[in-house]
Amino acid sequence: MTHRLTDLPDDILFLVFAGLESARDLWGLALSCRRLHHLVSSDGWRIFVRTRFPSLVVPAPATGSHTWHQLAESMTWQSRCWDKRALQFQVLLPRPENTGHQGRRQTGGMASFMTVVDAQFDPAAQQELVVWGAGEDILARYRERQGRGKASRTSWHKLNGKDLGLTYGYDDVKAVKIVKHGSGQAIVAGRHNGDLALLSAEPDRFGERIATFGPVPDQNLTSQQLSESETINSLDVLDSSRGPLLAAAAKTTLRVYGLSEDDGAEISPLRTYDLRESILTSGSARLGGARWMGNGDSIALALVGCRDALRYLTLTPTGWSRHTAAKSERVSQEFRIKSDGAISPNSLEPVYLHSGAKRGTNLLLSSWKDGTIRLQDLRSPSAFDAVYQDNVDPWSNAESLMAYGAERFVAGGGDGLTVQVFDFRWTKHYYHTSGLPCLDSGPFPRPHQPFMKPLSTEPKGLPRCNHVKDLPCRWHELSKNLYYRPNAKYFLSNSLRFYKTCSVWSLARASDAAPNFYIGISGGVVEANLEQTPDTYPPDTAPVDPNFGVDDWRAAAPVASGYKGKPLVPALMETGDGYSYAANDRSILLPGLVKYHGPAEWMASRGPLARHHRLDNGYQREDDFGGGLN
Repeated sequence: MTHRLTDLPDDILFLVFAGLESARDLWGLALSCRRLHHLVSSDGWRIFVRTRFPSLVVPAPATGSHTWHQLAESMTWQSRCWDKRALQFQVLLPRPENTGHQGRRQTGGMASFMTVVDAQFDPAAQQELVVWGAGEDILARYRERQGRGKASRTSWHKLNGKDLGLTYGYDDVKAVKIVKHGSGQAIVAGRHNGDLALLSAEPDRFGERIATFGPVPDQNLTSQQLSESETINSLDVLDSSRGPLLAAAAKTTLRVYGLSEDDGAEISPLRTYDLRESILTSGSARLGGARWMGNGDSIALALVGCRDALRYLTLTPTGWSRHTAAKSERVSQEFRIKSDGAISPNSLEPVYLHSGAKRGTNLLLSSWKDGTIRLQDLRSPSAFDAVYQDNVDPWSNAESLMAYGAERFVAGGGDGLTVQVFDFRWTKHYYHTSGLPCLDSGPFPRPHQPFMKPLSTEPKGLPRCNHVKDLPCRWHELSKNLYYRPNAKYFLSNSLRFYKTCSVWSLARASDAAPNFYIGISGGVVEANLEQTPDTYPPDTAPVDPNFGVDDWRAAAPVASGYKGKPLVPALMETGDGYSYAANDRSILLPGLVKYHGPAEWMASRGPLARHHRLDNGYQREDDFGGGLN
């Protein structure tokens, strides 16, 4: 009896779909017959996205603005760009005539404020909102995508602190968050002076005060007294079943608020936890940051100036219960790190292992002043505990972190304009190399790995993959090996004259499906965009995400915005596997620094082989295609 694939019931075919490693395989299956084409269109692409990107929250196509097929196209496109380091940057800086108002300090022509940034994306309207605090001012840019190859619709808005009688330094914005408010959006802004307000984010009434979060700072207090107790250091929003909940961290107190729908209201805290009663025993100790954890039943705390810098609070029927984050002796011994130490207060970042409605997690990333980035389960020693570090410059610490599910995380440097991309080193569900043709050689060029041993006996593999026996070719087998997937660090300072005083202070992205993210730096904002270099010269392929990308993301800012854009030319350094090593305390041979050069004429002669290069075409060199092939 002859059996055909199409004779199988749908449930069995769904298992087949879940086992396919690349979108190319699923697309080929859809083209084989009408039944499979219909089944792939209705359920196959959804299964593929959920199976291959299980930890990322992607916008389901219920709004009709996109399809599961387009989601699969975008997620695989983005994954390939991340793996090939196809990331480009543009900085937005205040125009010179706007950097000196009200005595704003300047360094080399750069305003001295530390930018805090947040972003949101509405998949139904294809509209992105990015908001940042620039000293005493708050700025926003709305960008609505009009479709592939079309110019976006953009508008800028500003809340001018000078018009409100605010001054630099004392009234600077320390934290911003975009929140839902009715059918629209609003901004929660916390300032150095202790003011915490809910402001309209609607274009026609941008910056109008909707509500004030109490208690209102005592106006009779001096600047020093306010900074000692009421300065807002961080904000975090939880979307709970009861509505959004806001956790505001001041120096000595943690306050939790609900959000009011009424204009002109003063919102009293639902709960207040005074840390002076139990934790902050030293006069110099303070609360630096707080993040919601679990399903909203606990909050992680970053403390400065005291022992046990990472702690958390849990909500019980009788009130708050405080705990010190559990220590894992296995991790401490393996990585030889000390439990005590100084933490970067703005670095707390929850890590989600799966997508879902509740998205609860107890896994937390945090950056420490000894250069380590620690992943820890707050409640108990966990098999997922790990310590990451820059293998080339182990003493550089990150001020802020941003995790993409369990795929990767981005670290912003506090000692210069650098951005580093780390792989979590867990089992990956999708490799872009699975969709490329076979190759009878190893990946090229060979990476620089400071501590990871070279593959002593490389698998011989096969010239072509044998799918019947599940035997991969040499290139497909080695491409998945950690040795050939080092982390990467982007250096952006060479494009800016004031690089010596510039650092990264915050990171934000609009969603897990967004092909861009934002970097708050000293005096400005950097937009980072996944953008591939065209395969040939001149360009003949779309460089940005085909469904969520904005072709004109480098468009000049209007003069009325008070800002100007400047492209940054990145230089790339591969920094090893990213794990912390006990021996990583001495000088090592520095890896090469590759400057992005864009499309090159000689690239066309390489043909399909250029696609097998580990890096984007903008980082490829002719020497890579010579003796590096093995």
